[in-house]
Amino acid sequence: MKKALFGLLLCVAVLGFGFNVYAEEEVYYTNANGVELNEKEYKFLTAFYWDGYPAIMTKKDYKEFVDMDLMNRRIIIKKSNGGSSKSPYHGTSHKSVQISAACSSTCYINIVATWFSSPNNRSYDDIGAYFSGPSYYSYSHSYVSSSSGTSYFSDLKIPGNGIGSTVKLPDSGSNIIVSLGFSTVGSGTIYGSYQHSVTPITQAIAKNYNISFGGYGHVFDFYGTAAGVFDGMAGVDITV
Repeated sequence: MKKALFGLLLCVAVLGFGFNVYAEEEVYYTNANGVELNEKEYKFLTAFYWDGYPAIMTKKDYKEFVDMDLMNRRIIIKKSNGGSSKSPYHGTSHKSVQISAACSSTCYINIVATWFSSPNNRSYDDIGAYFSGPSYYSYSHSYVSSSSGTSYFSDLKIPGNGIGSTVKLPDSGSNIIVSLGFSTVGSGTIYGSYQHSVTPITQAIAKNYNISFGGYGHVFDFYGTAAGVFDGMAGVDITV
């Protein structure tokens, strides 16, 4: 009887350890917010988000990461070369856009725009997605991170066919990252786009857009005073 009980307890212990990929592993990295990551988590986060993301991750972010069980989902990552049909200034030497998806019953989507040099204009930009098939499920975050800190935004448009967020670039600082995270349900293609204003504009002007496949990056169809002030950067898409 004792042997049978010991065997049962051993089986439960082994199954429990194998099920939780986030626990009981050596700490590989600890950030200023007290978030501790093992090596697998650290490498996943730098690939799915961006190289500097582990440094700014909060404990709330980490809880969301664990609750969604992201590393056990089907992962897809696609990156654009950042090209533009309007100006060579916005080529690969200046910025790029990446879209990542981690899917199970829902898909968690993250769009990241990375600046490789300092933008000449620092006012309001837009980052967002157009859905061809999937439907919006929930919102996670929209922020701009740089050497001067991280600012979070909630100025969203969420029509039935996508999501858009207007963000403000920092007045100073380098290594600018713009990120938008959200979840979808259903299969199809998600188009991601980041549009930079080449002249100073107001927040109200930056919001003059509809989400449309015919827009910049297959996402942003600008109108009124917003027409012609964005760089027309190429987008990126992912099939989920």
